Amino acid sequence: MPVAATDMSPERHRYLVIGAAIALLVFMMSVSRDFGFTWDERFQQHYGEQIWDYFHGRIARAAFDTELGNQYLYGGVVEFLSVALQKSVSGDTYVLRHVVTSVFGWAAIVFTGLTAGRLFGIRAGWLAALFLTVSPRFFGDAMNNPKDVPFAALSMATLYFTLTTAPWLFALPWRRVAALIVVIALSLNVRPLGIVLVAYAATGLLGFALLSAIRYPRPDRWAVVTSTALKVAVMTIVAIPLGTVFWPWAQGSPFLRPLEAFRIANRLDWARGFDVLYAGQDLGAGGVPWSYVPQWLFMTLPPIVLVGLVLSWMAWRRGERARAGGLGLVAFTLAPVAAAIVRDATLYDGIRHLEFILAPITVLAAAGWSAALDVRRHSWRLAIAAVLAVGVIEPVSFQLRNHPNQIVYFSPLSGGPRAALAQYDMDYWGNSVLQAVEWAAQEAERSGFPIVVSGNPYQAVEADAARYRSLMAVPRASRAYHFDIRLLRGPSRSVREFAERPDVIYAVRMADGTPLCVIIPGPAYLDISGRLVHAANN
Repeated sequence: MPVAATDMSPERHRYLVIGAAIALLVFMMSVSRDFGFTWDERFQQHYGEQIWDYFHGRIARAAFDTELGNQYLYGGVVEFLSVALQKSVSGDTYVLRHVVTSVFGWAAIVFTGLTAGRLFGIRAGWLAALFLTVSPRFFGDAMNNPKDVPFAALSMATLYFTLTTAPWLFALPWRRVAALIVVIALSLNVRPLGIVLVAYAATGLLGFALLSAIRYPRPDRWAVVTSTALKVAVMTIVAIPLGTVFWPWAQGSPFLRPLEAFRIANRLDWARGFDVLYAGQDLGAGGVPWSYVPQWLFMTLPPIVLVGLVLSWMAWRRGERARAGGLGLVAFTLAPVAAAIVRDATLYDGIRHLEFILAPITVLAAAGWSAALDVRRHSWRLAIAAVLAVGVIEPVSFQLRNHPNQIVYFSPLSGGPRAALAQYDMDYWGNSVLQAVEWAAQEAERSGFPIVVSGNPYQAVEADAARYRSLMAVPRASRAYHFDIRLLRGPSRSVREFAERPDVIYAVRMADGTPLCVIIPGPAYLDISGRLVHAANN
């Protein structure tokens, strides 16, 4: 971040930024263990192990030429890194996976702050990093969302290396081209949507070169444009095949298969029948209304960010750099939302597939608040600062009261989690299953009797129970389990039915009392109920 008007020297400010970033990284890595297994992790763990074996010559590339689970459509760099960490240190498989994911979440926050700082000034940079950190849904996803958060981080890095060249690009440095090649290649190794980042960076860099040639006439300006075009071509030609390094299926045709995967994954036809709970209606993922994305953004962005977006127009008067960067951020944010509406896109699990737009939205919001704080009247600045402080307290308070269920944040403007129960998908990841499993483990330790658990989703119950020696998980078909753990996900009627059951033994609840996951008696519950009562009385 460049230093604006401040009493702090550039060197001291740089040390402060580095210190804050390191502290945030340590914090995020340490709290990531509090978060539970998510739906796709077992499949992704297996994929990572396969890629590991592929690199070590134990399986052939042809083993990945399968449509099973549609995993072939995605690169596996996060999965590979997770397995590499598991091979290096001891620990629970999924705890270590979450550590890797948290590092990508941290990187998204860092690049968000850097981008805002370069485009709109130091204060905007700190505010942007703060806003994204305290945004409950992003922070929750940053702990155990191994696809959308890494892609969001790499998207933000692409925006940083693209937009901070504007608008005085007289010569595109090769080091910047190299940086873009790395982050775009990594993004392709996460999601085929990385192809869009290639197009975005190419368009942005060429656009800035043309803008510079028009705005700042120089004898060599058209030579610079030509040079930029050649470097953009090199970026494209190198980044796309590098995007298949951790994507064995795509290596079969490193230029064509990423495009094929993008085309197929962009349609998500295979997911159109997935259940979606929206406004109390049980819909299919292919039948959501056009308002789905705007409504989810309104419900799940903190009010402080929404207000900042309204104020963001004020940042455009900061100069050419801010206007060019702001335009790039707006284009990157609106284009996928408009495309989802126009194409009637397949959407489910909230808008996690569009997680990559949250960071640029946050940059714009921070720019708006920073510009508002530049008003001339001292009394107005104090009032705006007070409103800003109160606005930040709201999402921070939610996180503190509801950790580790930040992902279930609903803005107070929409009534909070209580108003969303049985109206919208809540804990679609199954993160809260870990807390139910943890309670069962405590009961087992307190009673001195091993407890058998099952439930739905079973894969989450089984993976989370593996953390505790006092528990054993079995499929529900066995009928030999004591506790039945049920995530409140599904049709509205089913969610209400389980939330209101009179035989609920334990419920994982939000601070406002909204249940996310319940434990009900299993077929063998009577075998241990006496022991549990005796242990409770003693």
